Amino acid sequence: MVGHRHAPEIHPGIAPRPTLRRRIDQLMRALLPSLFIVFCALVLSAGLGIPGQNELCFGIAASTVFFWSAHRPQSMTPLMTFCVGLVCEVLSFGPPGVFVFSLLVFHGVAHLWRYGLSRISFLFGWALLGGLALVLSLFGWIIACIGTLAMMSPVPSLFQAAVTIGIYPTLSALFAWARRTVADPEQA
Repeated sequence: MVGHRHAPEIHPGIAPRPTLRRRIDQLMRALLPSLFIVFCALVLSAGLGIPGQNELCFGIAASTVFFWSAHRPQSMTPLMTFCVGLVCEVLSFGPPGVFVFSLLVFHGVAHLWRYGLSRISFLFGWALLGGLALVLSLFGWIIACIGTLAMMSPVPSLFQAAVTIGIYPTLSALFAWARRTVADPEQA
């Protein structure tokens, strides 16, 4: 019989006390991705006069859900994704249910393929996000056309996909840093 060898701990048995402050710190670090999405959605729902605010909100939410679902699924669970999508849905003016559905699809694909995404290059992961953004933006356009019973221009949906694809590298770099520092519950 082969015994499993585990690497010895550097300081076995030494761990910080589980105080209330430490538990709250761990919870806040775990909730940081969701809180980031809610904060951005609140800021972008205000009348700032920035062109493409709704598209930017979708891009930030989709990129955040995709990254954290692939790299730290404990920080972006399906329930958290649903709740964040619901908040974004209430603050956006798109067809009902499309925002939540899109975020859940981003979460599902990233979570399902997280082991493959960790082995492939960043460009392939970015291409996967881009394909999903394009398909789900066009899905939102189709639902909007059905809801209004009129053929609408697909340009806003294509712009939404382009914003999502364009913002992901910057957010990915920010989240890679945050994953090792401020959003790591183990460092609490």
